[in-house]
Amino acid sequence: MQEARLGQLKSAYEGKEDPSLPHEAKAIATKIVKEADKRMGKSVITITENENLQESKDPHDYFSIGRYFWPDSNKPDGLPWINRDGETNPDAVKASDERKLSELIHAVEYLALAYHLTGQEKYGAEAARFLRGFFLDAETKMNPHLDYGQSVPGKATGRGWGLIDTRGFMILPDVLKLLEKCPTWTAQDREGMKAWWTAYGNWMQTSKIGLQEKKAPNNHGAAYDVQLSAVLLMADKEEDAKKVLGESLPARLDAHITPEGKQPRELVRTKSWSYSCFNLKNICKGAVMARSLGIDLWSHEGEGGRGSLRKAMLYLVPFFKNPEGWAEKQITKFDSKEARYWLDVGAVVYVEEGIRSAQQEFAPMEKADVTDWVSTPVQK
Repeated sequence: MQEARLGQLKSAYEGKEDPSLPHEAKAIATKIVKEADKRMGKSVITITENENLQESKDPHDYFSIGRYFWPDSNKPDGLPWINRDGETNPDAVKASDERKLSELIHAVEYLALAYHLTGQEKYGAEAARFLRGFFLDAETKMNPHLDYGQSVPGKATGRGWGLIDTRGFMILPDVLKLLEKCPTWTAQDREGMKAWWTAYGNWMQTSKIGLQEKKAPNNHGAAYDVQLSAVLLMADKEEDAKKVLGESLPARLDAHITPEGKQPRELVRTKSWSYSCFNLKNICKGAVMARSLGIDLWSHEGEGGRGSLRKAMLYLVPFFKNPEGWAEKQITKFDSKEARYWLDVGAVVYVEEGIRSAQQEFAPMEKADVTDWVSTPVQK
């Protein structure tokens, strides 16, 4: 989250007359408090109620099935399930804990932001209650690993690809920062969370599944670096996070983005436009995090002109108005929403008319969701 954005929201919520405030700030601030109110007094969110444990017998273990896997119609029992890239299996989604995790992320984000805007401890207390319920309380907590993430029935009890499920962890450092002065979020809570992130970060970096994802050559590997950086920050290991963002992620940029701005490892997918945007969005979140730590990825350009985020954006921009010109496979329709975050950020960090005009037409800030709005840098 950007300090300037948080300041704008607070001023708008308090009704201050300031012509420099974005016209959408008041509506976003109102939405935040409204969404926080919806979650007041609700039951804690937990994965322990999922009965689809498969190989794990522990309800505290996160579980999911790869969303693109389906029963094999040529087998009597459908096993092993087979991959149909880009085709989401609703039964796999329903059986997975990913939805619960997403609900938790949204709940604590809205509540922590409402606490910041209003100064009312009730919102901070609710955010603290939800965090305890999901991460700390003995009866409802999640174990700090993803050994059973993105499993494939009949084939794999868990895969490295499962770490993409928890990419929402990227925003939790900001949530925890907003709660720093909340009396209800105690020192014991902070230490408990630090221990949880320390254990999860160790698992990411030492387990077979964690290392499998680290080696992923496509968007999964980039998302791994960004998520790991966030986890290390929450484990109070800032220097380690800087090393990931300053060394590992730039190397991935060079491997992911050609001198022309193409992302060939996403172009081979059945939703090549979608995954090009998805990869770019996650990397941009890493670049925003890196800048807050004094690391500049926006101007990065590797050997031969590879790895440039600016070039990656400029390569994609023409296809907003000319999707028919996209030569690679895209089995779903082009959706400009998939590009909103990187366009919003790109329009701030780059003086490029192509990016800025595309942002104004296809990704105006008033249409940004709360998460993206508060994390987009402010134009100076």
